[in-house]
Amino acid sequence: MPEDYYKILGVSRSATPDEIKSAYRGLALKYHPDKNKDKEAENRFKTINEAYAVLSDPEKRRQYDTFGPDQFNQRYTQEDIFRNTNFEDIFRSMGMDFGFGSDDIFGSMFGFPQGRRPEAGNDILAETRISFEDSAKGTVRKLRIAHIKACARCHGTRAEPGSREVKCDRCGGSGSIQVTQRSPFGMIRTVSVCDRCLGAGKYPEKTCKSCRGAGASSASDDVEVSIPPGVQNGARLRLRGMGDYGRDRTGDLYIDIGIIPSRDFTRDGDNILGTVRMPLHTALLGGEVTVQTVYGGRKVSVAEGTQNNADIKIKGEGMPRSRGSGRGDHIAKVIVDIPTQLSNEQKQLVRKLADMDDGDKKKKFGIF
Repeated sequence: MPEDYYKILGVSRSATPDEIKSAYRGLALKYHPDKNKDKEAENRFKTINEAYAVLSDPEKRRQYDTFGPDQFNQRYTQEDIFRNTNFEDIFRSMGMDFGFGSDDIFGSMFGFPQGRRPEAGNDILAETRISFEDSAKGTVRKLRIAHIKACARCHGTRAEPGSREVKCDRCGGSGSIQVTQRSPFGMIRTVSVCDRCLGAGKYPEKTCKSCRGAGASSASDDVEVSIPPGVQNGARLRLRGMGDYGRDRTGDLYIDIGIIPSRDFTRDGDNILGTVRMPLHTALLGGEVTVQTVYGGRKVSVAEGTQNNADIKIKGEGMPRSRGSGRGDHIAKVIVDIPTQLSNEQKQLVRKLADMDDGDKKKKFGIF
C-alpha cells in the first residue's frame, strides 16, 4: 500500500497550505541529494517532492482525500502528479538555486536527460454503455481500441534489429545543447533539446525498416474491461498502458461508463428504489408478496393495513457501498391494485364493509 502523503510530510489531514509548505521546506533541506550524501536520501527526496506536489495543489489534494492513496495512484501518473508544480521558485526561496529549472528537476528525479521532458504517449478515450443491473453486479465488456503501439520489429527502439545505438556526437550524450550568448544584460545561457538525437543522448546506427525510425505504428486491439459492481453513471475507468505508445511512457486508456436507465429501478446513493404491486386483500389482511430486486425475487411478509405508497425495505439488496463493505438496501414502494370491475357478490361485500366502517365511526363519536 502506498505511503500516505500526509505522513510523509509529517502533517495532519487538516493542515493549511502554509503548514504543508513549511513542512516540505524543512524536509527538502534535510534530504536534498546535494546536501545529504546518504544513499537513501535521494529516494526520500523523491517521495517528499511527490507528496508536496499533490498536497500543495488544491484539486489534486481534494482527489487524494476523496479516493485515498491506492485509488489516487491508479488515476494519476507521475507526470500528472508533478505537472504545474513549480519547484524552482520554492528552492530559490530556500536559498537552494542549483542552476536548473523545474523541467530539469523533474528530469533528474526520474532519470531523463536534462533539457527534455519525458516523451509520453497520448491518453485515449473510449465509452461503453451497460444495463442498470450490470452496474449493480459488475460486468466485463470487450472493446475494440485503435491506438499507437510500439513497432513490432524494433520494439520502440527505432533501430534496425542487430543494429546498435551510438552516442550522439552533437550533444555528447546529454540530450541537450547549451548555448551561451553575450547580451546587453550579460551572458545568457539557453538549453534546448538536441535536434539530432531528440533528447535521447543516442541514436540508432541504422533505423528500423518497418517503422522508418518512428518506433511505433497504428494498431487495433480487443480490450476486456472489468467494470466493478456499483459503478456510477458517468464514471471513468482507467487502464494503464493501453493508450498510445511513447518512448518514455505509454499513455492510458480512459473508458467512460454510461448506464442505460431501467424501467424498474432507480438509484439513490447506495440504495435501489423500485415498486411492488399487491392486491387489495393482501394490503388489508397482510400476507406475503414477492419483491423483484436486481438480484432476483425476494419474498417478504407485509402487515395488515399496508397503505398505498408505503415503503418496504429489504436490507443488503441495494448497490455495493462506495465506501466500506456490504451493500445498500432495496426500497420498494407499495402499489395497491384497486379492481376496476367487481362482481355483484364483490360489490355486496364492499358495501357491507363500508356499512361496518360507518357504524364504527358513529360509535366512536357517540351517536348511539
